[in-house]
Amino acid sequence: MMTKLLTNMIISLILMSATVAIVWIAPGTYPHDLAALVNKREMLKAKRPPRMIFIGGSSQLTLKSPLIEKELGYSVADMSLWGGLGTREYLDEIKPHLLPGDVVVVTMEYATALDKQYIEFIHTNEESKKFFFLMSPARHALEYLQNKEYFNLFKVIIELSQIKVRSYVRNLATVNTAHLFDTGFPNYDREFNENGDRVKPYMIFRPLGDTGTNFTYPESKNLVFLNDFFEFAKTKKTRVFFYFSHFPEKQYKANETYINAYYGMMKQLLKFPLLNKPSDFMYPEEYFADTIYHLNEKGEKIRSAEMIRLLKKVL
Repeated sequence: MMTKLLTNMIISLILMSATVAIVWIAPGTYPHDLAALVNKREMLKAKRPPRMIFIGGSSQLTLKSPLIEKELGYSVADMSLWGGLGTREYLDEIKPHLLPGDVVVVTMEYATALDKQYIEFIHTNEESKKFFFLMSPARHALEYLQNKEYFNLFKVIIELSQIKVRSYVRNLATVNTAHLFDTGFPNYDREFNENGDRVKPYMIFRPLGDTGTNFTYPESKNLVFLNDFFEFAKTKKTRVFFYFSHFPEKQYKANETYINAYYGMMKQLLKFPLLNKPSDFMYPEEYFADTIYHLNEKGEKIRSAEMIRLLKKVL
């Protein structure tokens, strides 16, 4: 009796593992915003050098990348997606794809450097880890194995496979077979242009979201990874620049002590050029859409033009 039970368990385990393996290998989409990381990785790989790679959060998603391409002569890949991903982790993801002649432009929304609670969230949230796994599955799987985190490796593969299965079921239920074996984020091409910019502008809401954020003084330990990336980029003959993101005047003035401390620290800390001062991208509320991090069309037109001017000075 025990032998038969054990045999059935082993057979069930083998069948389950085979099913997961098939689902994992088969192309398919993941109905989650962060699955766009997969599409952005493929976009980056397809861009012809010399490339200009923008890394940041959703504040950078509305860049006028086609205009930047036209004015600067680089193939632009806007890899930005969400500040909660973590700049350090995201830069690690693009390292294998850097090529000689590339330019990487990094920005960090102020909360990612000055809000202690948000910084802790960035480095502990499981959603980011899960979808970064999709960008470099072999590398992350090896890390799990080296750290003897066998259960966590199994867990992330199962969870991602379940998300993909839900996408299959949805496509079949809606008879959307033409997109059954797309990859990454469903309908990515409708949401993002060929440069990775958001297609639709952010909606306008008042009052602006995220106005209650509590900033504190920056800590250098949370920023030294930028120099580590710069040193790696040098080995790839890639240039790196940093710029301070836009911010509403009211919130800027309320947090000016912390922002000035951040600026002073970055001037001393960074081994590569800063493109601007924080006050350069301080804008009136009328330039913002739904949050203190998202520009509307009017604001983006101003920001992108200024970005082009700043980059022309250093390239």
